[in-house]
Amino acid sequence: MGDMKYILCLIESLGSGGAERQIAGLAVMLKQHGFKVEVCYYVKKEFYLSYLLENGVGHCFLENASNPIKRFFAIKKHIREYRPDTVISYSASPSMIACFLKLLGAKFNLIVSERNTTQKMDRREKLRFFLYKWANHIVPNSQSQGAFIDKHYPNLSKKLKVITNYVDTDLFVPLDSVIPEHDDLRIICVGRLMPQKNILLFMEAISRVLNDGYNIHVDWYGQDLKDDYSKKCHHTLKFLNLSNVFVFHAPSSNIHNEYCSSDVFCLPSLYEGFPNVLCEAMSCGMAVLCSRICDNPNIVKEGENGFLFNPHDSRDIANIIELYLSLEPDRKIEMAHKGRERAVNLFSRDCFIEHYISIL
Repeated sequence: MGDMKYILCLIESLGSGGAERQIAGLAVMLKQHGFKVEVCYYVKKEFYLSYLLENGVGHCFLENASNPIKRFFAIKKHIREYRPDTVISYSASPSMIACFLKLLGAKFNLIVSERNTTQKMDRREKLRFFLYKWANHIVPNSQSQGAFIDKHYPNLSKKLKVITNYVDTDLFVPLDSVIPEHDDLRIICVGRLMPQKNILLFMEAISRVLNDGYNIHVDWYGQDLKDDYSKKCHHTLKFLNLSNVFVFHAPSSNIHNEYCSSDVFCLPSLYEGFPNVLCEAMSCGMAVLCSRICDNPNIVKEGENGFLFNPHDSRDIANIIELYLSLEPDRKIEMAHKGRERAVNLFSRDCFIEHYISIL
């Protein structure tokens, strides 16, 4: 490991999202490999704080970072005091701040992690990629985003190293060898209530399945952002008369049990990075239905452990749900087993941490 001993993991919050889950896991693994690690955040969402505390990982909440200008100076001051050898930043804002500090002469090694796929090149996106000139390494969590950066910013290509997300396959395990038995098909979805997750069109698809005479129930777990899109989701739920069969739940601290008590997992997103929840569901021995976007076709082997659909077509989403419903029980069990096998082979913790250590 050489002199690379003190590591600061920088992220907006420790909320319930996928990026937060991955950085908390990375911090714990780095500590287990002998590094001194601290996770620094500035938005007081602390879903994964208990996980860090249980594993003895240091944390710092910058309570004075309430606006972008104060945030910059608060992070600058903390980094100067902590004196990390390496900063690992997750998500756009922390990465941009860390790059600005490097531009101004800060002397730490900087690894910026791309957690999503770029959908449009606005001014902020262009600024972020410009600032990446001051990063030492750029780590997309998907092959899709790696290819995007390589194509549009070839000057950054030498800094690129794709490291896909890990799953704790010892934690996310099937509870038994058979799928749960319900009077209706129980579909589980996990994600924040936001446009990227394509919830409105997905509800239209669910309405179509119900109108076709099928008996289904949907449980959606994720943070309600209480914004206009969220309100639209709740309004559409009532408008389509789905309130009895489609339920929004708060994020679960025991999502493993929710996966295992459902029949099939569905991810209808318009775009993703490398979706944690899809990989976790597979690790729990679930068949999966998801959008044919980004890295999903690399994760899901169609017809073997799940099916892919066009996320812009509610009829296609409905058709795929109905296709799964039509399968014989033995076929569903086989798909669930294949999903578990792929998860164990593709999402190893050991591979994930070895890649990070290789660039440290």
